[in-house]
Amino acid sequence: MKFLSRHKKQDEPQAPGTAAEGLRLAYKRVQTGWATWMARRTAGFSRRKWQVLLVLFMSGFGGYSLYLTVDGLTGKGGKPFSITPIKKPRHATETGERNDSPQVSEAEYRRIRRFRLYMDSLARSPAGKAEYDSIMAQRPGLMDSVRFIEKYYGQFKNR
Repeated sequence: MKFLSRHKKQDEPQAPGTAAEGLRLAYKRVQTGWATWMARRTAGFSRRKWQVLLVLFMSGFGGYSLYLTVDGLTGKGGKPFSITPIKKPRHATETGERNDSPQVSEAEYRRIRRFRLYMDSLARSPAGKAEYDSIMAQRPGLMDSVRFIEKYYGQFKNR
């Protein structure tokens, strides 16, 4: 009992009637009941009886620990330790960035450039304006994508 009272923790205040409060009180009742029962059962033990119990406890758990240690070192299958090599995946050192620059042919670059110029001419002419608006209604981000691709290809073409 003294052990419990000396090492009491400061519990956080809980609202009365909560589930946590009920669990805490139930745990406290079980803990107090167990401590009281153990104190009554061991009240008449002499010093000699405590020493015998301590030796039995230490030899039991010490023997079991020694068994686990020896069994772990010798092993039942003959090999005490199995060494499994770690295999590093091939892609473990890759960053995801490509080192090789894409090869852009001159014909491909010219084709994209001609398409952009064609679309610009459609937008400027009164006859082509309707067709241009129709294309833009179907593909709203087309010209932005074409400009981006042309600029991107232009970077590699100049290398």
